Amino acid sequence: MKIFIIVTTITIIIFTSLTEVYLKNKGLGDPVRYDSSILYGYSPKPNQKKKRLEGSYVTINEVGLRSVSSWNSKKKKILFLGDSVTYGGSYIDDKDIFSTKVCEKLKSFTCGNAGVNAYSTLNIVLRSKFDNRIQDADIYVYLFPPGDFYRDYTNSKTAHFYLNNKKFFLPALTEAVSFIFTKYDLNNYISKYNDTNNDINDYFKLIDFSVKNLKEEIDNKISNQKEIFIFLSNEKNDKNYKNRINQYIKDSLLKELDNVFLLNQVLNDDIFFYDESVHFNIRGHEVVANNIFEIIENKINK
Repeated sequence: MKIFIIVTTITIIIFTSLTEVYLKNKGLGDPVRYDSSILYGYSPKPNQKKKRLEGSYVTINEVGLRSVSSWNSKKKKILFLGDSVTYGGSYIDDKDIFSTKVCEKLKSFTCGNAGVNAYSTLNIVLRSKFDNRIQDADIYVYLFPPGDFYRDYTNSKTAHFYLNNKKFFLPALTEAVSFIFTKYDLNNYISKYNDTNNDINDYFKLIDFSVKNLKEEIDNKISNQKEIFIFLSNEKNDKNYKNRINQYIKDSLLKELDNVFLLNQVLNDDIFFYDESVHFNIRGHEVVANNIFEIIENKINK
């Protein structure tokens, strides 16, 4: 019996150690850390540089923006706001996200990326309105996939984000376990199993509310002499907004707001998407950056 316990213990230690090494090599163990906010949910803690998935670097500057450049620059500033599509994900390197590429072309500007995973339109609007660190931008660029307009407001408890700087034993394994337990929370199959049938008209009401709040914030920025650009991306399985809800979102934005640009013209090929939904791969970030650059350049050079 004693030999069995010893062998089992050694086996568990070896397996655990090998798993930790494997996950570290995959880029786990030192995730981006976040601050919670009662105003807009959450945002990255400032002053971070992380080597993440596939060797990609994620850099967060001194005001919580994904950028390799300081926001405290004498250059004019472009702020990008959005969800995970704008943020770029931990598998896309800083140098390859479209916000970085735009400022490689617009050399007189510095760019900051305020995109955050799981943000809804309401999160984005509230961040735009209440984050005092980013109110000095000269140009605001908002990028939305359609789903942002009917996504619930998300708080810091929504996903597997680390809200602390704690150092954990076996950090890579801990991050993997945290992700799995968050995504596959047992409550999702018991008390939080949702059998509600939503009325499609409720989606339209939430979209109207989201567009209204966005319009109010855009009007506020314009009244403060800010340049505004709004981009609507698309979905891999609905490239031209044929889905009834996505078409409603597109039509509402074009009706209620100026300076709205549709990205389906440049995102009409599957190779421009990273996964099965809305995220860009490296090539996708490049074509979106080129499109945004041309539109901004034409406006500022008039």
